Amino acid sequence: MRNRDRGSASVELAILAPILLTFAMLMVFAGRVVDARTTVGEVAHAAARAASLERTSGAASAAATSIAAATLQEQGLACSDHSTSVDHGGLTAGGAVSVTVRCTVSFSDLLGVAFPGSQTIEGGATVAVDTFRGTP
Repeated sequence: MRNRDRGSASVELAILAPILLTFAMLMVFAGRVVDARTTVGEVAHAAARAASLERTSGAASAAATSIAAATLQEQGLACSDHSTSVDHGGLTAGGAVSVTVRCTVSFSDLLGVAFPGSQTIEGGATVAVDTFRGTP
């Protein structure tokens, strides 16, 4: 009877190893998506804050776009394509500025394996314009 179980541990390992490896890769994939969503949200907040400090709608859009691009690069999020949209709300004192940032993240460099596909991640933030803001 003892000889019938001989080598069963090797067979079990051969069956379970690919399953465990796949599970580990899925966890890394999920972590990467969550990290990208958090980063894009932070980028949107930084861009909205920069836009809320400007006096004109053109300057607000330019500030939001440049801060979003710089912060994405600083955070190390490699977007194959990104866009920034700004709703300045007239930049009136007590108003609000809303910014939406979209970033397309590729998964081709995931764990050194050619993982197909990409995902567009969107983050938004709204920041109040200072109530005691003076006129230009």
